Amino acid sequence: MRKVKLSTSALKPLKSGHLWVYQTEVENPREELNGELVPVESVKGDFIGWGFYSYHSKIALRMISFAPEVPDREFFRQKILRAKERRKELGEKNSAFRLINAEGDFFPGLIADFYAGQLVIQCLIPGTDKIKEILAELFWEEFKPEGIWFRNDARSRELEGLALEVHFWKGEKKNPVEIKEGELWFLVDLEKGHKTGLYLDQKENHLRAKKWAKASCLDLFSYQGGFALHLAEQAEKVLAVESSSAMVEILEENARRNQVKNLEVIRANVFEFLKESKEEKFDLIIIDPPPFARSKKDLASARKGYLDLNRRAIELLKPGGILITYSCSYHFQFSDFFQTLARALAQAGRAGIVKELHTQSSDHPYLFNLPETWYLKGFVVEVS
Repeated sequence: MRKVKLSTSALKPLKSGHLWVYQTEVENPREELNGELVPVESVKGDFIGWGFYSYHSKIALRMISFAPEVPDREFFRQKILRAKERRKELGEKNSAFRLINAEGDFFPGLIADFYAGQLVIQCLIPGTDKIKEILAELFWEEFKPEGIWFRNDARSRELEGLALEVHFWKGEKKNPVEIKEGELWFLVDLEKGHKTGLYLDQKENHLRAKKWAKASCLDLFSYQGGFALHLAEQAEKVLAVESSSAMVEILEENARRNQVKNLEVIRANVFEFLKESKEEKFDLIIIDPPPFARSKKDLASARKGYLDLNRRAIELLKPGGILITYSCSYHFQFSDFFQTLARALAQAGRAGIVKELHTQSSDHPYLFNLPETWYLKGFVVEVS
């Protein structure tokens, strides 16, 4: 029998709309079902729904349906079409956007991003990895991209017992590609770029930040220049700091392609840069670091890191300057971030007014029922 039975403790979250079941809540763990789409029952035998089973992960089940019908190829097609419907304004052919945002689109373990005609798929769990050919065929039929890639190299796959791989699947292979964001063009490496090529979850925030640009701006953790180049359209001078030499090369190439002349790029560790920077003051500073808390055990060090980072940045702001600061760590929640920024301001002897709150781009939807899907949090602060 392929059924997976759950303990009583797992039922309440599922009834509230949560989509995950942990290994400790599975009554009959079975390695032979790893990657299978299995019917899920209570210990009493009551049907609950269908879920992708992961034997090696802490998250044993990711629910994809609560209906009795067996999910088939047409079921997955409808999932994809509903996600497409949520994105009626998908943008221009040369733009980039997310088509499927895993649990945010009620499709656990699946990411699909569009880059100027090329579609990049990530299968993050054994369940979606097992049906990846079916999924690629459905994307090919419904979106008619020029080419499809698999970027199955996310480190989270290792926690699922999956190998890391990148390969082109079908169509006309183009790499790198050039995408348009606002009035700017960005080069995207679909094989080696972070995530599936770009941090698409910050796409809308890049444009929001531009309106706050003043005379002198500092962009920390600049990556490929998503913030820095937009700021440069309006500011007199932008200084971008990035530690990766590969990303610095792409950032400088993006600046050349957009004929940006008022951007200076420094390859440096951001923390070291801030420790050594004391003289120059800025009208605007953006902080967009990688996640500091990948799990709950990282919270203490994350708080320290965010506090130090933001305090040092605040000290470099002119009176009336703007701090735009982000955290992409789910475990470092909104209240943690708010309190840490309050401490950073106090330690710097400054006061701050919240002007805007930012979150992940609208093509990265998140669920009230699954708070883990809301991870990106940002504050725009006027510092006096």
